[in-house]
Amino acid sequence: MTASVLHLLDSLESRLEQAQAELHTLRMENAQLKQQLVGQAATLQRTLDQPSVAMQSAPDAQAQPTQVAEIEPPVMEGSRPEPVQQAGDPDAVEAEITEQEDPAAAPPSPHSLLKEWYQRYPEAFFKGHTKPLKVGIHQDLAAREPWSGKLIRRTLANYVNLPRYLKSVREGVDRIDLDGQSAGKVDKEAALHAAQKRKEKQGDVDVKSERQPGQKTPSKESAYKAKQQPKPEFTAPRAAITEKRESKKPISLEDKLKGLQQKFEGH
Repeated sequence: MTASVLHLLDSLESRLEQAQAELHTLRMENAQLKQQLVGQAATLQRTLDQPSVAMQSAPDAQAQPTQVAEIEPPVMEGSRPEPVQQAGDPDAVEAEITEQEDPAAAPPSPHSLLKEWYQRYPEAFFKGHTKPLKVGIHQDLAAREPWSGKLIRRTLANYVNLPRYLKSVREGVDRIDLDGQSAGKVDKEAALHAAQKRKEKQGDVDVKSERQPGQKTPSKESAYKAKQQPKPEFTAPRAAITEKRESKKPISLEDKLKGLQQKFEGH
């Protein structure tokens, strides 16, 4: 895994250097074109400012407007070249390059891009029976796709995390490239990792299925209303109340004497 990550980083650095070199070349070419445009504009301005030879040598003054009209083309408003910015300003050059280029299409979502891959690479991406992809296939996709590496990795992650793909990653199974050709086999570590992810996804599904359909958790509002309801008062049985009342009655003197007499007779 470490070797593939290092190889990916080297590849990204080389592509970045190549892109910077191309941008520098475009800036130089744009600067040269601007210099040529400035020279042509100056030549055209000098040609328009100099009086025509035909105008000076014409004997007939009435024919002069016709000759001038034939020599000097009508200049419409806004047709003269606008003043060009300094060629050495890289920000101005880059801004003009951006304006000249056609606006790029907005990148699709990972879900939409995966649908395109199903049609563009039918030998590698399957909607039914799935086969494991080769290690480092994101580099092959980056070489063929016009999208950013981040979008490619997100789309690829959506595919390789599908349950049917995780089920296909078994030890010893052949991996395939974008053309459906064999590109190595699934090792034990990759198979164990896929099995672990399958178990985690299966656990999430089981937890969700335990909740009965239509069963809702009590909201805060209902819990608050339950607290606000008055609690029912406890009513003691009538027999117990009567017994307590009778026990609280004062004992008469005769009852006390009878009690003492019974104690002495007992001894």
